[in-house]
Amino acid sequence: MSEKMQFSQIPNRSGLRTGLIASGLILSGIFIWIMDGKSMQPVNGQTTSRSGALKPSAIDGGRAYQYLKDICAIGPRPAGSAANQRQRQMVSEHFRKNGLTVKDQPFTGVDPASREQKEMVNLIGSWKPERTRRILLSAHYDTRPFPDQESDPAKRRGRFIGANDGASGVALLMEIANHLPKMENEWGIDLVLFDGEELVYGDNGDYFLGSRHFARQYLADKKERKWNYEAALVLDMVADKDLLITQEQYSLEYAPKIVREIWDAAEKMGERRFRKRVGPAVLDDHIPLNQAGIPTADIIDFDYPAWHTMDDLPERCSGESMAAVGRVVTAWLELGPPPKRR
Repeated sequence: MSEKMQFSQIPNRSGLRTGLIASGLILSGIFIWIMDGKSMQPVNGQTTSRSGALKPSAIDGGRAYQYLKDICAIGPRPAGSAANQRQRQMVSEHFRKNGLTVKDQPFTGVDPASREQKEMVNLIGSWKPERTRRILLSAHYDTRPFPDQESDPAKRRGRFIGANDGASGVALLMEIANHLPKMENEWGIDLVLFDGEELVYGDNGDYFLGSRHFARQYLADKKERKWNYEAALVLDMVADKDLLITQEQYSLEYAPKIVREIWDAAEKMGERRFRKRVGPAVLDDHIPLNQAGIPTADIIDFDYPAWHTMDDLPERCSGESMAAVGRVVTAWLELGPPPKRR
C-alpha cells in the first residue's frame, strides 16, 4: 500500500492521529475532490438491491497464508526489480493452472531516486474472457523500496518485505483463483496485479503508476472493446491478525452500492471483521479506477502498526483474516450481476 493519506483526523487503535484535511488534491495529474458539504454516512439500515442465498467459497486460510509466505520468501519486490518479476511469474503460472487467460500489460515509469526508466508490468488474469459483463478484483504486487516509517532513522534504508502491505492482496487473489472454476455466476472476472503502486522514496515519487496506466488504457480502448467493468474491488492490507475493515470514504462517494453490497453480505454472514462504520479516506488504486468510470471499493484495514516498517513480516499476518475477506468477496461474486451499480 502506498503513502495512503487519511483525512478527518480519525484516530487509529494505536492512538495515533493523522490530520491532513483538504478540499482538493492534485495527484500527478489526477484531480481528487473531497466532498464539499456532502455527508458521508454509514449505510446501516440499507439493504442490497439483489436477493438470493449467500454462497461463499470454501476459502482455505492456511493455503492463502502459505502463498503469502512464498511471496515473502522472494524478498523485497520493488517495481522493476528481478524479484518483482519472479513473483509475477509465480502468480502467472498459478493463474494459468486454474484456467485463467493471462496477459502482461507493460508500461514504463521513472525511478524517482535514480531517475532511470523502470520497465513495469501489470498482470491480468481473465476468467471467462468471452463474457461482456465483468468484475475486476485487484491488488498491488510491488513493495515499498524502503521501510520509511521506521521510528529509528538508521533503519529507514533497511529491508522491507511487505507481508501485509503487498503480499496479502496477491495471496488472496491466488486463493480466490482456486475457486473460480467452481463458481456459478454470470460474471467474467479479471484478477489484476498492479505494479508501481508505491515506487516512492519518502515524499519523492508518484503513486499508483500501474492502476493509472490500467485506467488510461481502459479509457483508450473504449471504442474497440465490447465489454465493461461493472464493479471492482481493491484488496489491500487484508492479513492483519487484528483485522478490522471499515467503509473507506472515497469508496462510499464513488461506489456506494458496492460498499453496501459487500458490508450487507458480511453482516448476513456474521463476519465481524467488517464494521458498518465510516473509516479513513485513503488514497489507493481505487482512485484511478473510479475516475476511469469503474465503480470500485477499497477493502483495506489501514490501522496496521507495522506499516512501512521492517516488522511487516508473515508472523504479523493471519491466514484466517485473509479467509474472512475471501469468503465475503466470493459470496458477493456469487450473487450475480445487478441491473446497474451506480
